[in-house]
Formats: sequence, C-alpha cells, structure tokens
Amino acid sequence: MAVIKIKKTPRSSYNDRRKPSQLLLDQIGHLEWAVLPAAKRRTLRKTPPIKTEAQAAARVAQLMALLLEAKESAAKKPAVQTLPKLPPVKKAARRPAAKKTGAAKKVARKKTSRKVR
Repeated sequence: MAVIKIKKTPRSSYNDRRKPSQLLLDQIGHLEWAVLPAAKRRTLRKTPPIKTEAQAAARVAQLMALLLEAKESAAKKPAVQTLPKLPPVKKAARRPAAKKTGAAKKVARKKTSRKVR
C-alpha cells in the first residue's frame, strides 16, 4: 500500500486571539445540541457569544468530554440536563506597537502641530 504524506498544519492556522469562523461556531452549536437530552433540545438557549478561537477550543473540549462521558455511561445515568458555563476569555499580552516610518512620523507631527483658533 502506498504511503500518503500529509504536510504539517502551519502555525498561522490557529490564532488564539482571532475571532472564530462561522463554521467553527456552527460546529459548537451542533455539539451543544448533541450533548443535551432530546427534551431540552427544543428549548436550547443561546449561549454567550464566543469571542476568540481559544475560547472556542476550550468550549469544544468541554463539550466533547461531556459527549464521550454520556456515551460511556448511557445506561447508567441520564444525559446532561443543562450546558456548562462558557469558559472565560484569557487576556493575552499586548503586541508591541509597530514602529513608525519616517513618512508616518512627519504626518503624525503635522496633524498634532496645527494651531486651533
């Protein structure tokens, strides 16, 4: 059988501060639906908005753990009755400001040196 080589995922494909894509948000919605019992699915409340990819990843991990737990213990206990709280957004260190070039410094000086009457 032929070996198929797959390239590694580039580091730029995940940015924990970036806004999550709609595809990722839809997948989280499907996971939330799957975790709840059938009686609660009709009244699925909107969860707080997910703001970053890091928060989305934490939510997927949380929901997958619940889903796998429900699968393992399907006969032992009933499904989850409510969804857990959304993980908090982690505050990341700010990126250093980009250095202004010579032309940008001149424009900035011109804007601030105007006289106001």
